[in-house]
Amino acid sequence: MDDPILRIEGLSAQFDTPEGAAKAVRDVSLTLRRGTTLALTGESGAGKTSIGLALLNLLPYPGRITAGRVLFNGTDILALPPEEMRQLRGREIAMVFQDPVTSLNPVLSVGAQVEEIITAHLPVTKREARDRSLKVLAQMGLPEPQEVARSYPFHLSGGMAQRVMIAIATALNPKVLIADEPTSALDVTVQAAILDDLRQLQRLSGTSILLISHDLGVVAQMADEVAVMYAGSIVEFGDVRTVFQRPRHPYTWALLRSRPRWDREQTRPLPAIRGSPPNLMELSAECPYLPRCPKATSVCRTQPAPALAELEPGHSAACYNPIYASEADTGFD
Repeated sequence: MDDPILRIEGLSAQFDTPEGAAKAVRDVSLTLRRGTTLALTGESGAGKTSIGLALLNLLPYPGRITAGRVLFNGTDILALPPEEMRQLRGREIAMVFQDPVTSLNPVLSVGAQVEEIITAHLPVTKREARDRSLKVLAQMGLPEPQEVARSYPFHLSGGMAQRVMIAIATALNPKVLIADEPTSALDVTVQAAILDDLRQLQRLSGTSILLISHDLGVVAQMADEVAVMYAGSIVEFGDVRTVFQRPRHPYTWALLRSRPRWDREQTRPLPAIRGSPPNLMELSAECPYLPRCPKATSVCRTQPAPALAELEPGHSAACYNPIYASEADTGFD
């Protein structure tokens, strides 16, 4: 469980535009341990998806990686030749993309798309690929997998399309699964079923999961460790229970306070985080959260942005004036 399978070291990425460079990922270092789930969370635009795509060298144009390494079992996969990287994608590291309906090919049947990943990596016959595709569709809880395999993406509901995407991503039992917002736009019953599928996959195959989600409830259910992102950087990191019960960075604390509570009567409006996230093309040397931070001090205004530093064993935050335990009543048990 403590053995790292994926290590990100000083990863930076940006999107070059006519107006300037949008620095989507800034000097991110993280470790995903074997058989565990690491979550990336934060507001939309924080850089979570960019990290997931950068890990597989799939940043769309005009995005590019500007610094850093991604070590998979000790090998820097960003330095691999294109053909070796193609062989690694899907076989060793797979990704479930954010929008399952648009991620599936509309002119190919579901079965053909599952078979494609199998035949691309394994020396199997078409019959063997078909049998294996039906098996993985059934494992994802899809009723009548033969009928689903004959269907096209537009025949599927959102929950079925998401299960198909997970089936494609896990058809070869990858060692690492990157799940980008796997439950977004799904109703709560389907969300629960999809999360249960991911947990079962991890129990049976020992797959390590990098979960990307803005849904704090999903992160609390699924993750062993969590990294909170803001403006392309990690501002807090630790095991999920510690971070959610005792957040130390003011941004994490504000995120947790702004979520509704089902177990308490809501008698007043939820506290919002004032202001807006910064423009990624206009980032200065100071803390990016400074204009929105209620705990900013003179040090925050006169010094460069603080580095991520350990405040207690296994719990780090990038803050000059962190939240104290007595202030951090988030309601997570």
